[in-house]
Amino acid sequence: MGETKGLRSARRMTDEVLGILHARIVDGTLAPGEKLDIEAIAREFSVSRTPVREAVLQLESLGLVERLPYRGSVVAALSEENLDEVTALRVALEGLAAELGAPRLTALELARMRAILVELDEATDAPDFSLGRFNTLNREFHRIIYAAAGTPVLLRLIDQLGAEADRLRLHSDVRGSGADSQHREILDACERGDSASAGEATRRHIAQLVQSRHATPEHGLLARTLASVSTPTFEGVPAP
Repeated sequence: MGETKGLRSARRMTDEVLGILHARIVDGTLAPGEKLDIEAIAREFSVSRTPVREAVLQLESLGLVERLPYRGSVVAALSEENLDEVTALRVALEGLAAELGAPRLTALELARMRAILVELDEATDAPDFSLGRFNTLNREFHRIIYAAAGTPVLLRLIDQLGAEADRLRLHSDVRGSGADSQHREILDACERGDSASAGEATRRHIAQLVQSRHATPEHGLLARTLASVSTPTFEGVPAP
């Protein structure tokens, strides 16, 4: 019994350290290229080095940390190529999760989604809106739908890919991206229990956020993915 309790305690410490480090990387507190000092982190959290090492290894598997010769583990750089691949995968996986989850949402979950959109509207003018607040509410809104799909492996993959997307959004102003109207379109489809429309609206939403940030790539996986999604024209950015 004592050994089992000890294992659970060790796992909990690793999860707690992982959660904090993951949040710091995503919100930019730990910047790309910054070294993760195992000893210093262990002292900060008053834990042994073991749970810190295990947490860092998990962050490496998520692509948020990389191991460099002579430097050790550092926060991974934001690679535009990697982010293009991540976005293409998100369009496919999140569109599928929305299709599966939309007809299974409860009245309580739909009510929470409506409340989140009100919170997003109220927070738009806040100075920190693009520096984390949007990410938090946006992630909760979509995750309600994806969790309703009842596909834990799919949800885990979406969470992993979403961390990279959150990091990128911290470096751009999401206001004016059209996310508000896109969220309402997704919610409308969910309230109707319309799987196909929820999936298509979700794919458009991700594609449009990309197009609001930079020009549509002409070649590669993301270009092919965006070409399959019907999106309107953005200011200065042609639709694919």
